[in-house]
Amino acid sequence: MDSNTATDHYTVRSPFACTGLLCTPSVADHVQRLAAPYLQLQPGSFDPGTWRVTANAAPSDRSVTESVTALGEVAVDYAVDHTDKTLVHLAPHGEAWVTQSLLRATRAIHRSAASRRGVLFVHAGLVELNGLGVALVGGSRAGKTSFVMASVLNGSGVMVCNDDVSLTVDPAGGTVTGTGWPRSISVRLDTLDLLFGEDRARTVLASLSHPANETLPSLRESGIEQHGTALIYPWEYADLLDTKIGRSLTVDAIVHLSLADDPAEAEFAPVPPPDRGELLDRGVLPLPNKHLNIFGHEPEPEAFLRTHNAVTALPTFRFRYSFSDVRQEVDRLADLLRGRLSNGP
Repeated sequence: MDSNTATDHYTVRSPFACTGLLCTPSVADHVQRLAAPYLQLQPGSFDPGTWRVTANAAPSDRSVTESVTALGEVAVDYAVDHTDKTLVHLAPHGEAWVTQSLLRATRAIHRSAASRRGVLFVHAGLVELNGLGVALVGGSRAGKTSFVMASVLNGSGVMVCNDDVSLTVDPAGGTVTGTGWPRSISVRLDTLDLLFGEDRARTVLASLSHPANETLPSLRESGIEQHGTALIYPWEYADLLDTKIGRSLTVDAIVHLSLADDPAEAEFAPVPPPDRGELLDRGVLPLPNKHLNIFGHEPEPEAFLRTHNAVTALPTFRFRYSFSDVRQEVDRLADLLRGRLSNGP
């Protein structure tokens, strides 16, 4: 059996869990590239009793089938043996999908472990903006990814994540830390046009390697999505913007982000402490994973409450900006935050 088909053992580590991975060296190389800097993959055997994921094994008789379907993508099928803690990728075939599937399953296990420890998962991006750790909270189409990408292009930002952050608190000092996860960056096609110009945006789009980009155009063609979407791997994002991606960052401020229909509607305003909890809860993800929530995820109540209280104690603001002016709005928010935080919360 040659090195392209032999199955090797790997250990995958995060601050929250340790799991096993069985795959070919080629797939392992791809997984490592996609997982960095959030998960660490090391050759070698993993501890007994840990979850392990593979694409090169026959499912046991105890296995049950789990199918994951994301909008605009083909279905991904797994066989899961909860007794033996084994998850086997079944379909679709091809190295690109096997790589994506194994990483998604591994990520889901680690995120479920984090949830059980009271980590707060928030629909938010996290960026270092002129030295400040800023969590940009908002729902889909709130402009988080556009803002994060524009901040990097302006030279004032370093991205940890664009859409999905987990927040923890140091019990001793109360410091809130945001951690990113290895996941593809979903970006609107008009964001690429805005930031790079239409000609370069087309070149960028043609260079992207996520397998789902083959089917995602159907969403725009069918009218389900107005603007269209592409998926960018983190390493492609780093190359495209000539930047590095941070694994984690101390959070200095929470900013609830939204898009203004008219530049005259742009605003920046502090959120009073009594209103912060309810506003934050709108962005909290009820489950650690969009799909494949089969590993247990109920948090420790005291740990969850401690994290929630620490986050709502942070300086919190609303920021509404004009999409077409995003490059200028990055600088405006950075200046406003620096002025506010230098005078205390």
